[in-house]
Formats: sequence, structure tokens, C-alpha cells
Amino acid sequence: MSTLKVTSVLSKFLTARGTTTSSAAGSPRAFVTATSRPLQAKRDEETAEASKGVTEAAESVKEGARSVKNAAETVTNMTKEVTKKVSETAETITDKAASVIKDRIGGM
Repeated sequence: MSTLKVTSVLSKFLTARGTTTSSAAGSPRAFVTATSRPLQAKRDEETAEASKGVTEAAESVKEGARSVKNAAETVTNMTKEVTKKVSETAETITDKAASVIKDRIGGM
């Protein structure tokens, strides 16, 4: 805003001194250029779209992490079940082998 005031005052001073080449030398109007607001609005929209994209990507990553966690838990549970079954089978084989050995040793 202060730039506008300085430009306006400078324009009046130069007009009064006769150093401007404008056809309307006595006119109190000054021509001032400034960045228009539509450019800033466009930049704000682009920023909002980029933020939305980043948020969606973050949600996608979270969902992927949950999926990986669930898969890891499933594999862990399956591993525990298989380990339990293998242990039970090993115990059964050991018990059968011990009974066979006892029968053969006892039957002699």
C-alpha cells in the first residue's frame, strides 16, 4: 500500500515539474501495475491440490502398512500352528518308537 502512495506522489511531482511525456500531463491519475489476485488464487488452488494428493498418498501408505502387518500376523500364526503340529507329531513318533523298542526288548 505504501508503494502505491509513493508512486502517486512521485507521479504528481514529476507532472508538476513537466518531466513526464504523458499527453495528460495535468492529470492526477497514476498508472500502477500490481500482481493480480487470480494468479495467487491459482497458486493457492495448486497448493491445495498438491496437499490433497500428499494426504491421499499418506493414507495409501498407511493402508499398505496395515495390510503388511496383517499378513505378517497371519504368517506368524501359521508358523506357530505348524510348529505345534510338528512337535505333536515328533512326540507321537517318539512314543511309538519307545513302545516298539520296549515290546521287542521285553519279548525276547
